[in-house]
Amino acid sequence: MKIPIRTTIALDDKTAEILENLRSPESSQSDVIRKALKFYYAFKDLKEKDVENLKAYVEMLSSGEHVILDIDHLISFLAVIDEMPNNEKFWETHKTIAKNHAEQFRNMEIEQILKRLEACNFFRLVKSGNDMTLIFGNEDIKKFEKVFLEEVFRSLNKDVEIKDELSKLRIRALARSR
Repeated sequence: MKIPIRTTIALDDKTAEILENLRSPESSQSDVIRKALKFYYAFKDLKEKDVENLKAYVEMLSSGEHVILDIDHLISFLAVIDEMPNNEKFWETHKTIAKNHAEQFRNMEIEQILKRLEACNFFRLVKSGNDMTLIFGNEDIKKFEKVFLEEVFRSLNKDVEIKDELSKLRIRALARSR
C-alpha cells in the first residue's frame, strides 16, 4: 500500500463546524476532505454559476416533473396554439396548471416566485426599487407567462400590478402583498 500524502490545513470556525457536521461515525476528517476535494474538482467549472439556480435545476429535473426543452420548440408550440380555433381550452388548462403551481409557491414571496421562474429561462428578471421587470425574447412567451403569473398571484391572493410593455412585464407588489 502506498503511503498517503499528509498535509495540514487551517480552518476558520465556520469551516471547522461544516467539517464536523459532514463527519459521521463511519468517516474520518480525512475521508470528508477527500470526498469534498473530489466533488469540488468534478464541479469546479460551476463555481461561477448561481448556486440557487443550480439547486433549482437539480430539484426540478431530478423529480421528473420538468424537462429541458429548446426555447425554439416552446416558441413554435405557442405559435401553433395561438392559431388553433379552440385555443381557449389550452389557456384554461394553463390557468389550472398555474393554480397547482400556486399551491407549491404558497410560502414564497413574490420576488422568490419570480426568481424561481427565472431559473426556468422564460425571462430575465431585473429588480429596480419596488419594480421587478421580466424581460422576454418573444411575445408568445411573454403572453404565456403573463397568463400564468396572473393566475398564480390571484390564487395566492397576492396584490400585484402587472404592466404589459413592448418586450417586458413590469410587476409591482402592492402594499398588502409585501
